[in-house]
Amino acid sequence: MKISILKNTLIDKITVVNRICPKKTDLSILNFFKIEAKNDKLTIFSTDLEISYKATLLAKIEEEGEFLIPAKQFYEVLQNFYEDVINIENKENTLILRGEKTFSTLPGISEEDYPLIPKYSEEKYIEIDNKLFENYLEKIYGNIKTAEVIKPEFAGVYMWITENWIRLVTTDTIRLSEIKFKKDLIITNIEKEEKLLIPETIISEYLKIKKKPLKLKIYIEPSQVTFDLEDQVLLSKTLSVDYPDYQQVIPQDFNIIFYINRDEVLKALRLNKVYVDQSKEIKVKINPKEEFMELITRNEVLGENINKVNINLESTDQEEEFEISYNIDFLTEGIKNIDSEKIFIGINVPSDYGIKPTLIKSPLEEDFIYILMPI
Repeated sequence: MKISILKNTLIDKITVVNRICPKKTDLSILNFFKIEAKNDKLTIFSTDLEISYKATLLAKIEEEGEFLIPAKQFYEVLQNFYEDVINIENKENTLILRGEKTFSTLPGISEEDYPLIPKYSEEKYIEIDNKLFENYLEKIYGNIKTAEVIKPEFAGVYMWITENWIRLVTTDTIRLSEIKFKKDLIITNIEKEEKLLIPETIISEYLKIKKKPLKLKIYIEPSQVTFDLEDQVLLSKTLSVDYPDYQQVIPQDFNIIFYINRDEVLKALRLNKVYVDQSKEIKVKINPKEEFMELITRNEVLGENINKVNINLESTDQEEEFEISYNIDFLTEGIKNIDSEKIFIGINVPSDYGIKPTLIKSPLEEDFIYILMPI
């Protein structure tokens, strides 16, 4: 194999390769990635057996061939290679990288024992605008990170496709986010109901890829999902856990419903965050008669902070003021992810029978809801 390629063409793809290759594994061959030069194209492939990545690049190919290269070391050399054009060739079991003033070598191995590149079916697909899909995922992604600790079997995005709608759901059992959008916004050949749980790993890698085409194609199979970004493909096994009937936990009735100004509350929460202690607890004292709430945080070292915020009351069966507590980070994230200036809050007052979740959403659209359990 003997090729020439621009460093900037290669670096973004090798960055993904380096993340995919496992840092700790009993299979040392997975620390390598496969490079193949054929038909004026360079194909690179890496896997940890759960998620796989394939990218195709244009390169000047003088001699075709394929080779396995240590991912971490190649990434580090590439990062510090200061010339624009890299000439790459392999001789026996050595990879040689040349520039006009640079000569580097790395050990390589034969590709014989490397896992096969997974195949995927294009039979069922969704085509969606990349920016739109990114925006949806960023609104619900926070739940996945905490789910990895609290409820690892739910550490993914639940995709539920029905006749007219597609829903994206994440939960860590303390909070739940749902994005709902009509099929009119996408192109798909899926007519029947489909349900799948997409792992955090492929979602994370997708969001980290910087240069994306206009459209993303998602291919859906019984135990695999594929994200096709034209010159880059991510493949992953789906999670096999049965997702709970989350719609049962979405509250429909409330003791009190009111509206808040998004920006005013976010400013107050930022100040309260300065005073929060390790518990991250913020107390919310609501006065229905006077139509205001107080956001309270206390710290043994700094003292306390109280912010008074007006509310626009819609309905209540509460005459006296009451107090309810939340994780300040989770409360802030829910409010921040709602785009409207006015925000709907539905609360059930804690009682001897337990606590019920709070519903946060836009009063104008039903496309995004955020459910948060009080502390």
